[in-house]
Amino acid sequence: MARLRRKSNLQREFRETQALGQWVRTELYRVREGRLRADVTIAVAAAAAEETYRITDRLPEWRNVTSVMWRSNLQHVWAFLAGDTSRHYPLSRAIAEFLLSPLNHNEGQDGPDDFDRPQTVASYSAALSAIAWGVDFGVTAVMQIFDAIDLKYDGDHSDERWTEVQREIEFVRRIVRTVIGAPNIDRRGFDINVLASIRS
Repeated sequence: MARLRRKSNLQREFRETQALGQWVRTELYRVREGRLRADVTIAVAAAAAEETYRITDRLPEWRNVTSVMWRSNLQHVWAFLAGDTSRHYPLSRAIAEFLLSPLNHNEGQDGPDDFDRPQTVASYSAALSAIAWGVDFGVTAVMQIFDAIDLKYDGDHSDERWTEVQREIEFVRRIVRTVIGAPNIDRRGFDINVLASIRS
């Protein structure tokens, strides 16, 4: 009986998280004006990256030098969202340095400071969304939340894990609705209360 429940939880998790990713993509594309869509995507990606860090902060074995460095880059994204457009330059540098570094490879794992931690990928996606305006960067950041949950439970598909997955799905839906309902109309950055609400 327990084996059937675990399988059922795994199937539900896969189905629900895939549906969430598609829902996020659809909602972001519903924002018709390009700059507003970009702002909303950046906000969703930053909030998802922050949430991914919150989960992995409780998993010290999944932290490394690279993930710590990209957390500082995430702070540039938040400042950019608040209207500090000068953060475009450190974010561009961070992306360029990664792309030109040995960390940007496709040969599989490469040591303890490798790039492929969910929190690092989420922060990188948030930075890319600020520079390149791509909806899929926002979706990628969101999905890292669930990769972090997978690391946390390490193959355990218990009811506790399923409850956390459901909670995070609702978190993502709240974030998306909040930022779509309060976009950066005047181009000076999101209201400080909006940013505070999606960061916590």
